Amino acid sequence: MRRPHPPANDCSVRTQSQPVPVTGGDGNQASPISALGSKHIVCAAPPDHASIRAQSHAVVTGSGKGKIPTWLIVVLALVVLCCCLTFVIGGIALFQFTREANTSRDGIVPPIVETFMPFNATEDSFFSATPPFESLETALAPLATLIPEATLVINPTSPVQPEIGQRLSEDTLIDDFSSNTFEWAEEADDISEHGFFNGRYFIRILQPEYFAWSFIPTDFNPTVVRFNAQIEGNASEGTYGVMCNFQDSSNYHYVEIDLDTRSYQIGKEENDEFFPLTSSDWVDALYLQEDPNAVNQISVRCTTDTIRLEINGNLEAEVNFIPAEPDGWVALFVASWDTLSPSGFTVYFDDLYATIRE
Repeated sequence: MRRPHPPANDCSVRTQSQPVPVTGGDGNQASPISALGSKHIVCAAPPDHASIRAQSHAVVTGSGKGKIPTWLIVVLALVVLCCCLTFVIGGIALFQFTREANTSRDGIVPPIVETFMPFNATEDSFFSATPPFESLETALAPLATLIPEATLVINPTSPVQPEIGQRLSEDTLIDDFSSNTFEWAEEADDISEHGFFNGRYFIRILQPEYFAWSFIPTDFNPTVVRFNAQIEGNASEGTYGVMCNFQDSSNYHYVEIDLDTRSYQIGKEENDEFFPLTSSDWVDALYLQEDPNAVNQISVRCTTDTIRLEINGNLEAEVNFIPAEPDGWVALFVASWDTLSPSGFTVYFDDLYATIRE
């Protein structure tokens, strides 16, 4: 804001817009005139009315001695000009002062700075300069291209699990098979082999059209079993799966996976007779890996009246049966077809989770 220039010697310039009536020396009113070209210097001291009347009378009578001296007019004009220049220079100086107060040493107006905290909040907060309001619309426009559209994709990839360790409680078993802490079966004969290799548990069938199993070593019968499985060899030579509600080798429920045909089977063995619990003997699996030798995560929930199969985190099937069946043991199994090669059919199991909590 411009500051008014203070008057010198308590004087100021006053603009007179109305003509000043002047009285002559004989007491009669003289003709009106504009005093001093419509500008007077007004000072704190009271005016000398006698002098004004004398000057006015002299002007009216046309005497040369009554005219205002030229040097006085020049002085007054210079005073007015100085006052105007003072106002102009003062205004410019005030404008520069205000601008420099908001300008950095480099002559650049500093931006407004705000502090943001990232979502992960693990590092120090970082700073971001707020752009001018005129450019906000332009700056935000490209953000639409950075937000991808949501797309539903069936992803059969096996979930990657960190090392889960080895733990056993009254209702849960967790085993990464880094050692045989929980006493899984380790044995070998002409038909099958059971053991550990490279931090995984394996079952190998050596004879065609046989199957072998290993019970989960717990004092409770798990209702949920989840593990990673990978075959070694030709997928057309065998299958693997879970047995539950196991009473004996002739009475149990089971879920079986065939990687060669990418299918599964849920059934019941009762007194050595097979009863399918799905619409057909074998059902196409939607979520198995394309590569038969890839790792698949298998999850089976088996209660006395329900069997639920999930493959790689996706629901494949759920069946219910009535009446309810008795509770029983739970085991991992491997079976062979008549096409078995001399090297046998092997399945590796890893990162097993078994519980009755779910």
